[in-house]
Amino acid sequence: MIIKFRLISPENDNFVRDIEIYDDNSFLDLHEAIQASCDYDPSIMTAFYVSNDHWDKNEEIVLQIMDEEEQKNSLLMEDTPISRFFDAKRQKLVYIYDFFSVRLFLIEVVNVREPGDKDNDLSFPICTLMQGIAPQQIKVDDISEMGYDGDIIDEFDDLDIDDIDYDNFDSIDKYDL
Repeated sequence: MIIKFRLISPENDNFVRDIEIYDDNSFLDLHEAIQASCDYDPSIMTAFYVSNDHWDKNEEIVLQIMDEEEQKNSLLMEDTPISRFFDAKRQKLVYIYDFFSVRLFLIEVVNVREPGDKDNDLSFPICTLMQGIAPQQIKVDDISEMGYDGDIIDEFDDLDIDDIDYDNFDSIDKYDL
C-alpha cells in the first residue's frame, strides 16, 4: 500500500506538504522525506506521536533514545514500520521537528492506495505537493547568529569545578518546567 500523508503547520497557513510512502517503509524514511521537503537540518532531535482526532499525543516514535528511563516505552523510527499504525484515511500524527523551539507539523493520512504501473518509475518516499515556505527551523549554524562564535568546548576551558558553590544550586526538580 502507498500512504499519502499531508503535513500542515500551525504557524504558517500557506505551508502544505504531501508525502507518499510505502506502508512497509519505516518512520525513519518518513522523517527523512519530511526533512528533505523542508530543507531542514536532519541532525536535530525529532519525534512522531501517534494522535487521535483531537491531536492528543499517544505513542512516541523517536529518532534516538535520549533517556532510557523516560523513554522506556518509546519506539525507534528506524525499527518501526508505518503500517504498524497507519492503514486508513484520517489517521493522525504530530511531528515535532525542533524540540528547542517547540515547532511541529500536524500530519494526517489523506489517501491509501494500491501501487499502480505509474509508481514503478518513481522512487518512494516522494513529496507530491510542496506549497509555501517551511517554517524556520533552528539550525546549528544559527547559534553564531545568536551571539556565539567559538567552539562550545572553549567555553569550558577555564571552568574550575572546585570553585562551584553547590549549596546554592537548586535541584532541577524544583523548577516548574
